Amino acid sequence: MSLTALTAKRVRRTWEPEEKAWHDDALELPWEDIRPELHKASIFALKNVFFFSHATPVQALALRVLTQAGTSAVVEAPTGSGKTLAFLLPIMERCVRSCEAYVASHQRPPLFRHVLGVIFSPSRTLAEQTFVVGRSLAARYPFNIQFVLCDGVVQKPATVLQHLQRGARGAGTILVTTPKDFDELLPMLEEAQKTPLDPSSDDITDFLAQQDEATRQRYLARRAQANTDAEKGSISRDSVRFYSTSEARFVVVLDEADLLYNSTDMRNTVQQFVAAYGRTRDPVSPSPRRRKSAAKKRPVPEKEPGTAGARLWMDFAFVGATVATSPSLKVYARKVCAECDSTLHTLALRSNDDFVSQLSNRFVVCDAANFLPYFVQLMNLHASKKHFVFFNNFRVLLFVQRLFSVLCQGARPLLYIPKVFVMYEGMTESARIDQYNQFLTHVSRSNETRKPKKALSDAEKKNQVFTSGWKRDGTVSMGTGAILLCTDVAAFGLDVRDVDYVYHFEPPATVQSYIHRVGRVGRMGMKGSSILLLPCNANSTPMQSTHERKMDSTRFHTVTNTKKPTAQLQAPCISADSLPEERRAYVAELGKHSALEEYTIPPFAPITSTLRNHIKQDDKLLKLAKRAAISMCAAPEGEEEKAWFHPRLAVRALLLD
Repeated sequence: MSLTALTAKRVRRTWEPEEKAWHDDALELPWEDIRPELHKASIFALKNVFFFSHATPVQALALRVLTQAGTSAVVEAPTGSGKTLAFLLPIMERCVRSCEAYVASHQRPPLFRHVLGVIFSPSRTLAEQTFVVGRSLAARYPFNIQFVLCDGVVQKPATVLQHLQRGARGAGTILVTTPKDFDELLPMLEEAQKTPLDPSSDDITDFLAQQDEATRQRYLARRAQANTDAEKGSISRDSVRFYSTSEARFVVVLDEADLLYNSTDMRNTVQQFVAAYGRTRDPVSPSPRRRKSAAKKRPVPEKEPGTAGARLWMDFAFVGATVATSPSLKVYARKVCAECDSTLHTLALRSNDDFVSQLSNRFVVCDAANFLPYFVQLMNLHASKKHFVFFNNFRVLLFVQRLFSVLCQGARPLLYIPKVFVMYEGMTESARIDQYNQFLTHVSRSNETRKPKKALSDAEKKNQVFTSGWKRDGTVSMGTGAILLCTDVAAFGLDVRDVDYVYHFEPPATVQSYIHRVGRVGRMGMKGSSILLLPCNANSTPMQSTHERKMDSTRFHTVTNTKKPTAQLQAPCISADSLPEERRAYVAELGKHSALEEYTIPPFAPITSTLRNHIKQDDKLLKLAKRAAISMCAAPEGEEEKAWFHPRLAVRALLLD
């Protein structure tokens, strides 16, 4: 590389933060080189708000396609590749171009309350995350383009409607919501269109009372004109409506489209909205007889764009990491795009060759009796980091939550991470968001100033092994990390950059679930690690299957200890070859989508007996363990053969007996 190139590269990064949340190799194309050219406000926001100098591969592809009116796309890319900005940027580019065209023709900025697009998310947490990114992006544009969140918790439908009706007018609004909350908001919007705001309301009356007579007369005259326009069918600037033209189309985005479409309720909401509001073209009939019959039947003329009740010109974006696993979604995408006269493109980045990934996928095969000790040891190996721990069932999660709270207590705790948060379907939405935000904002690095070290004495200098650590003061320093115990509700779309480890307490039921789980780490080309624990009933000797005791353990046999490593003395040697054939097929299926490596846990002090005593001496913990063992054996209807745990294996894994 030449000196000029090095200098240019160094200058380009003068505005980047000291700690970046992405890897440079994940960025492909400079924003200035993308065609069609991006608006200068977009480039400014990307560099100064998000600190991205280049676009990722999926962003470059999406900007080339989705910025043009009349185009739709199915976007499939690995998790953490920048898909959120890949559909937000084209929306903003469309809006700002429409605003500039309006200013050129009317010589004034647009002042409306129209809804220009809807972004559907399968979960409220993901909707909130998308809203935050969109709001940060839109704040840097010269036009007032707003993002509005309707999640039923922070912003309820009634509050959202009031904000849309009485908020500042501007270029338009992009609505971010879930299908469930949209079901509640849509009837309110339709009712508001039929009954415009009453000019004699208390707020407006108080405001007019403070104005002079001329101002009141101008306001009443404009209100009368607005009512006249509403009767004629034209759209008032004060009304809240879905709006589109052939040049500025209404955009419908399905984030995590495969998950959203596989849910019957969410799928019906989207389909009914598109069918009710979408503007479909008349099918072309090649038969002359059909043309004559169609000519005799005079269709009801559709209202022109910009009038009340007009159907919407729609474009679509189906975004996700596993869109290819839902053939029915692809069929619907082709059908609805053909009906709405929108050209459908397929943008797919399925391999790591298309996107840089530093995610290591590993699995650990262990005996069922060592399942819990291994899991606790994995947590303690990186006590200063943040961890995702995924479960298939919330009852298993509640057992582990109770177990962790017990293990963190006492002067000699077995678990060194006291900060444990939970997130599962049975929680209220507000509690779930609160737990997630606490985990998100937790700082894993300790900012406390260390005490100055004292000078070592002569005795300490001779034996410095005991000058610090557990043997010196008898205490264990707790880690500054955090653990989020969660079900698959947290596996889709959540973007947390300072988490490095994902653990699977229960093997995921589907490959799609595994892909989304591991996608919580290693985002934007950063490093990350996923560890899958696979317990089994090993063929062990009677001595190894008995409870852990000093008298029958080989740890004190001098001859044995000199010939075998500690790891072989603690547990029977188990590898992937020890698994049954159907279990090996499961691991091979996961390996097709991500390279899996077998992992060996470093030796550690035996804690099986201590864990067993904690579980049996705590009645509530024992009760939770039994319920969790039953739940681990359950599998989704029609997928019973995919259940990893059976009753004997689950009892040995959780009760250690």
